[in-house]
Amino acid sequence: MSAHLRRMAARLWPDSLFRRLAIILFAGLLAAHLLSFGLVALNVFGPSVEQSDDYFMRSVATEVAILERVKPEERREWLDRLAKPAYRHVLKGGGEAYAPLRPQGKVFLAALKAELGAGHDVDYVYLDPLDRSKRGMLIHLKDGSPVTIEYRVPRRVSSPWLPAALAVQLCFLAFFTWVAVKLATRPLARLERAANSLGSDLRGAPLPEDGPKEVARAATAFNAMQRRIAEQAVERIQILAGISRRLQTPITRMRLRADFLGDNDAREKLQGDLQEMQTLVKQGLALARGRDEIGKQQCQTDLHALIDSLVCDYSDAGESLRFSGERGVTILTHPQALRRIMINLIDNGLKFGEDVEVAVDAQRSSRITITVSDRGPGIPDEHLKSVFLPFYRVEASRNRETGGTGLGLAIAQQLVNALRGTLTLANRDGGGLEARLEFSR
Repeated sequence: MSAHLRRMAARLWPDSLFRRLAIILFAGLLAAHLLSFGLVALNVFGPSVEQSDDYFMRSVATEVAILERVKPEERREWLDRLAKPAYRHVLKGGGEAYAPLRPQGKVFLAALKAELGAGHDVDYVYLDPLDRSKRGMLIHLKDGSPVTIEYRVPRRVSSPWLPAALAVQLCFLAFFTWVAVKLATRPLARLERAANSLGSDLRGAPLPEDGPKEVARAATAFNAMQRRIAEQAVERIQILAGISRRLQTPITRMRLRADFLGDNDAREKLQGDLQEMQTLVKQGLALARGRDEIGKQQCQTDLHALIDSLVCDYSDAGESLRFSGERGVTILTHPQALRRIMINLIDNGLKFGEDVEVAVDAQRSSRITITVSDRGPGIPDEHLKSVFLPFYRVEASRNRETGGTGLGLAIAQQLVNALRGTLTLANRDGGGLEARLEFSR
């Protein structure tokens, strides 16, 4: 097979396991069904043709014998009695003989002549020589009188409902194929959902370890992997928490000692470095804990009240911040995690921009959108996704005015994923950045 044909076959071949299994299973069943139908046709319909021809010849021979025994003037009265659903007798000749006959036709005529006996002549004729659409048989009785057999309907070997029965059987095949493949691939879909939710919920319910042997083994392996990951995550959090607690004490001592420095400039710089170290330790611990602090304790939260309280806190601290949004909008969420997300986004807007505005849009019935926008310098498009990585900063400098730790957006993204939402950044027309939070109701 050429490379072109292989590429074409690869494009036509479905990419999902469900469709592949359905095609393979249905094709096998269809082939078996057609083969069985062909064998039945060879073993049933073949002999039935011979039986039908034999019955037809015997019937014609009997009817011809009756017409010969009655008086010529009484033959017309017998025509209705001798008529059959498939053919009738007409006391006339004519028509156009057609030739050449196929071998099967010659054999049939020879057998019919033998059945009629000596003194009879039989030929196939066209009853309408011009159109040649109607066929019949012309028989001459012993006295030379012509009798024409006119076919009323084409002779059928199989029943007219046979194609419909075959179509119904194919529909049953397709339906049961779909059911079988659906049942076979359902555990895989369940495994996919569990794998997708593994990152946001390490303490999720284990998969049922039932079903076929292979599926049960895969579920067992997945549950064991989930337990190992959860144990490692807990161990990591405990290590980071211990490091954080251990670092707090020397940092505090260093800050106290820095107060005794005589050089004011050196003292301020050292205090600033220590404050940055303390902030880094706290945010690193928050990043490590992340989703584990959320758990499953969620409740209906009034968005307007939560964000309005944040805006008031910033206003009391002297920050310029605006808020717009309708009242009475509630969402099922973890309020402390959502509060931390909003603080990180607002801090980011206040640090790098100005004219910060928070807005809540609940016009769509299935989604709630929260935006935090500013009129700062924005972020180059090639960095919009990278800024969610831990310790990634667009600005190379580390001054205390705009440096930061590079963990604020990473923590926000982690918590948003844990709350089953989405967080995206986009540059605004006219300058500035917009952080868009979206949650399902």
